[in-house]
Amino acid sequence: MTDPIRSANSARHPEHDAVSREVRSWYTTAVPEISLDGAAYWFGFACMIGADRARVVLSIADPAEVPAAAAQAVCAAGNLMIMVDDRCRATRLDAALRAHGCSYDESTTYLALTGPTVPPASGPGQLEVTSISGAELETWARVKLQSFADCEDAPAAEAVTAEVEVRRRELPVAEYQLGIVDGQPAAVLAHYPGADDLVFILGTRTPYRHRGIAWAMLTRWASAGAGGRSLIINAADGGAPAALYRRLGFTDEVYWYRKHHLQSEQQGP
Repeated sequence: MTDPIRSANSARHPEHDAVSREVRSWYTTAVPEISLDGAAYWFGFACMIGADRARVVLSIADPAEVPAAAAQAVCAAGNLMIMVDDRCRATRLDAALRAHGCSYDESTTYLALTGPTVPPASGPGQLEVTSISGAELETWARVKLQSFADCEDAPAAEAVTAEVEVRRRELPVAEYQLGIVDGQPAAVLAHYPGADDLVFILGTRTPYRHRGIAWAMLTRWASAGAGGRSLIINAADGGAPAALYRRLGFTDEVYWYRKHHLQSEQQGP
């Protein structure tokens, strides 16, 4: 893959190349533990991620190949998530993807920790962090949805059910943590444990923000996983969270992708 863009003062993980290959493999190989099957094709790696939703990680570089690749990939599902995980190829293919009806969704960066974590200037007070079992996923899901919506309104029941379904499916490979302050569920963290340990969800309910809760949970996670090869967190590329993580020591971009969405014509708008 093309080396990611880094600032002059960005530190590089000592095993950058190996970590990058490992993270990419999470999207380009099957994960039987959670019944995520897939296969390699001439255009990239494709897998079903829902009843009528597929994901494809494009490996092509020629814009002229986009229509044939999308047509073959969308045959399996009405909705298609298309990922391009190289900045140069993403730029080269962007116009062809849009011309073919793909709508840009977002870009995501994966940042590896390259130095010691620093505790927040002011602690969160009495913070209790617990690992969540299947029976407690509903509470975790409600806090996650409120945190990401920047709203204290109760999430819709169907949204909670859908979130619990996704998290329950990933229980064999993921760990979910709930941060409790003054007896109230305040924040959530989710990560994939392993030699390359990834935090993929981190959020705090609005009444509990600016108290160092999320950073305290992140520091606790980093300390627990310090014996592994790498500690990684992902965020929207160019967003405020990514900028914060870089300041906190997650300076090496070990993976990146741009995501588009394509809906087959027969499915309608």
